[in-house]
Amino acid sequence: MTRFPSGVGSDDWHRELDRLELVSRFHETARNLFDEGPHLVSTPDLPWGDAVREASVEAYRRFVHGETWITGGGAREMEAEIVRWMGRLLGAEEPAGFVTSGGSESNMCAILTARQLSGRRTGSVVYPDNGHYSLPKLCAMFGLDPVPVPAPAEGLHLVDPAAIEAAIRPDTIAIIATAGTWAYGSIDPIEAMSEIALRRGLYLHVDGAFGGYILPFLERSGYDPGIPPWDFRLPGVCSISADLHKNGMAPPPAGTLFFRDASLLAAAKEICPPNGTMSGTRGTGPIAGAWTMVKLLGEPGYTAVSLASMAMRDELAEGVAKIDGLRVHPGSRINMSLIHSDTLDLRPAADELRARGWMFAARVVPAPVGIVVVPMPHNHGQIPHFLDDLRDAVRLAVPLTGDAAEAERESVSSYGF
Repeated sequence: MTRFPSGVGSDDWHRELDRLELVSRFHETARNLFDEGPHLVSTPDLPWGDAVREASVEAYRRFVHGETWITGGGAREMEAEIVRWMGRLLGAEEPAGFVTSGGSESNMCAILTARQLSGRRTGSVVYPDNGHYSLPKLCAMFGLDPVPVPAPAEGLHLVDPAAIEAAIRPDTIAIIATAGTWAYGSIDPIEAMSEIALRRGLYLHVDGAFGGYILPFLERSGYDPGIPPWDFRLPGVCSISADLHKNGMAPPPAGTLFFRDASLLAAAKEICPPNGTMSGTRGTGPIAGAWTMVKLLGEPGYTAVSLASMAMRDELAEGVAKIDGLRVHPGSRINMSLIHSDTLDLRPAADELRARGWMFAARVVPAPVGIVVVPMPHNHGQIPHFLDDLRDAVRLAVPLTGDAAEAERESVSSYGF
């Protein structure tokens, strides 16, 4: 047995690695309905799924030793190709941008760019209050005042443009909208928000972490020709974040931040030299894995993946509608569903589903809990089994009371830990 310098033997190391792999539940990935990573599997609709996923992981492995400084020439070419291809699909004639570690970093870089362009060191940022948790976080980090705007009474997934405009202050530097809102899958009224941003001279950033790598393909394929405009086709949109490690199918960590043009990227580099990113040293493995997905899937592949994911979402919604007491929250335009009840406390049902091995996210608004699922290709064939278990688990739910509706939010794990 080989013994490493620390004194640990190779057999012991392998046993511990095996244990930690089991704890991580990688072997149960088909039952993970809220995942991030290389989600492709071969199915009748996607016969090349396994081959593309394995090629992406192989590229990641081959570039795992590199960083974007000295050994980054190849990765920088890959990054530029991703930005050029996807940025144009998002409606920019000459897009600029970079690969990030994910949606949080992308949102941070966008708002730092807005602050740089404003010439202010302080100010406020206006966004719907169902925006991503990174938004108040970045405001706290960067000395900005978050101004979340509550949803109108008609629906938690809705945004009132008039309320957004009313929240703008003299010190406001940016507005943030979302395309693929957690946990509703909805799209903010970005066309109206673009008009407001132009009229008020404000930077508009769109958080498309979930929606960015699926909405263009659903629209272009004809699956949903009614998707409202939300990208660079709207003149007020300055930047868009989109996560490759979500619907982009790439190994994490891999997000993207797209700017309308090079002048905005230049402002990002002024505040975050030399790349515009929060990180100085960036590993080339994630860039290589993401580039491989983009290169091998292209528009036809991403369209097929998007349609496969939406077919599962639609199958799920149809099944949930047949279970007494449950409904899927309205408004979703992507492969995201929030399952909840107006009459039942679903916490016992959620616990039972987890006990049966299902992995999903939870949402405490509306209280006390909703079950959030984001089906992707690796879930192929699992929706009927999930619905069977959900039907059984709901029998454990109890009538919703005022106390349950006011339950402590911390009592539910938001991301299914």
